[in-house]
Amino acid sequence: MRNIVQICFLIAVLLGINKAFAQDLKTSVGTNKELDSVRKKLDGGKDTVVFTAKYIRFTKLSLTKDSIVLLPLDTSTVNIQNYSPLLQPTHPTISNGNMGLAARPLLFEPSKRIGFDAGFHSLDYYALTPEDIIYYQARTPFTSLYFVSAGQKEQLFRAIHTQNIKRNWNVGVNFNRADSKGFYARQRGDNLNVAVFSWYQSPSKRYNMWASAIFNNMRAYENGSVASADSIFNANYATISREAEPVNLSASRNIYKKNTLFLKQTYYVGRIDTSANANNAVLPTNKVTYTFEYNNNTYDFLKNESDVRNVLPPGIASTTFTNDSTRVLHIKNEFIYSFFLRPKNSSVIKNELKVDAGIRHEYFKHEFLGLKLDGTSYEQSRAYYQNITVLGAAGYRFSTNVDFNLDLQQILQGENAGDYLYEAKSKILLGKTIGRIELGAYAQNQSPAAIYDYYHGNHYKWTNNDFKNTKILNLSFNYINDKYDLTAGAKYFLTSNYLYFGADHSNGTTAILPKQATADISLIRIDVLKKWRFGKFALENYVAYQKTDKNAVLRTPEIYTYNSIYFNNTFFKVLKANIGFDVRYNSEYANYLYSPATAQFYIDEANPVNLPSKPIVDVFFKANLRRANIFVKYDFVNQGLFQKGYFTVNRYPMQDALLKFGVSWNFYD
Repeated sequence: MRNIVQICFLIAVLLGINKAFAQDLKTSVGTNKELDSVRKKLDGGKDTVVFTAKYIRFTKLSLTKDSIVLLPLDTSTVNIQNYSPLLQPTHPTISNGNMGLAARPLLFEPSKRIGFDAGFHSLDYYALTPEDIIYYQARTPFTSLYFVSAGQKEQLFRAIHTQNIKRNWNVGVNFNRADSKGFYARQRGDNLNVAVFSWYQSPSKRYNMWASAIFNNMRAYENGSVASADSIFNANYATISREAEPVNLSASRNIYKKNTLFLKQTYYVGRIDTSANANNAVLPTNKVTYTFEYNNNTYDFLKNESDVRNVLPPGIASTTFTNDSTRVLHIKNEFIYSFFLRPKNSSVIKNELKVDAGIRHEYFKHEFLGLKLDGTSYEQSRAYYQNITVLGAAGYRFSTNVDFNLDLQQILQGENAGDYLYEAKSKILLGKTIGRIELGAYAQNQSPAAIYDYYHGNHYKWTNNDFKNTKILNLSFNYINDKYDLTAGAKYFLTSNYLYFGADHSNGTTAILPKQATADISLIRIDVLKKWRFGKFALENYVAYQKTDKNAVLRTPEIYTYNSIYFNNTFFKVLKANIGFDVRYNSEYANYLYSPATAQFYIDEANPVNLPSKPIVDVFFKANLRRANIFVKYDFVNQGLFQKGYFTVNRYPMQDALLKFGVSWNFYD
């Protein structure tokens, strides 16, 4: 990671040189008296423009569905200490120990995807997607540097640079590098994300183009868990160096690569409404949208060692060497026509009708390097699929206070014909003081992921499973009151034909098999998020309660809570700071196990294990000083008090107490 520090320093130096060079030109160019007099007048006066965050606006693909919504940069320190995607307060996870390793949601958060899916998602938290890319309108070049260091255990570097090469054409680049080595041998997650993006808008604002090229390389080193996991946190265990603890695998890893080319174009046809609205957006009356996406994804598991502790079933073709590989080539073309009916020249948007109609064509090439059916050697196999999906949406806005939206996706023809996702949403504003209500419902019919139907690897082999489509019915209610910083909601899920991986004890080995629940599973979830203020003190609370009638299959804790308590103060009249601590806790439940060869989490129905669960406390200091935000954080400060360590996945210990330092620095010129 020394290179990361050098890169960060080099960029800062170059920015400083650029600014100094510009200043030098300002005082040396021109020799005639007219230029000298102008320069003297300018140099003698005060600067009339001071570039700040207000000169930068951004949007995302999710904010361009109807009109284009532009938002200002968030330069606050809110949640800056939780930089890891695994430690987001309202979306907790379980993982194999630290950032960069396999993870899955702690709470029940089903995917809304339909159609073909390879089924490898354990490293999705670290990948950039087209929906993650931020597109800018920058009146001045903008650079953001973000660096986090935790000694040799964990380092993170993120850089964004963007600028308008023309008034209506912006380009930029993202560079993300994360290296988390962990405390134990082979407990390393190594991720690299690079993205180049561009947003072009015609002078008339009728035509918009968003384009990006994204390259993800994610490497998760697999240690097969710590050999002494059953006793490592016992009071009488003889503690040795974490790096010296024996691990079960020493030459194995999962490597995921996801490369994407993305292009979205929209054109406003007919009249354009420029009446006042909340976001000062240009409102089309007719819109044509075309989206192209090219994805080339590979999922590899490599092992070159003997498995003396039988973490995996014995190799079918080789007891030492494994090279299981899956590749998915995905090409998507999507065309949507939208029209809007609304009153002309109205300063208040009401009685607005919106209708979308579209079609999506997808092509898949699914390749896998696996064992022959006789298990004697590897072979390259491939399959080709196509799906044609019809898209529809309708929305009606009665006024600025009430709206209703319906979205439909139905695969009519192809490999996954019959899949669908129907979703309805409504927002009702009761008043600025009373708050608003959000209602939602969706029905989903989802084909099994390919890994459930077919897998021929060196350690696992199954084929042609006759699994049914998974169906989910959902109802949701949310109450939001911005004045009192309160959000409360309830969700109900009814899941049929739930798919999961379970332990297979038929041969006395550590094996897994894909399984499907025969009975319907009901789950209700209640969420409450509240922020309290007492003078300079603030208290943020998030509580989630979940209850399911099939906890033996759908593993999730009943209670999860995240609480942040901090003190606000301004030091030396310029340093705005928060000092406080975060507390995370979830109730005990039968946890998941993990299979390195498939990167899948699974359950052991015959031998469920409830891992001890106690609060985890982190102490932090974060501050804002002009263009820079900094934080200092000490994770798991309560280690040694009632617990020596903890697990979120069976046999995979989480990190010990760790001091972290982070800084983000924005440049606007």
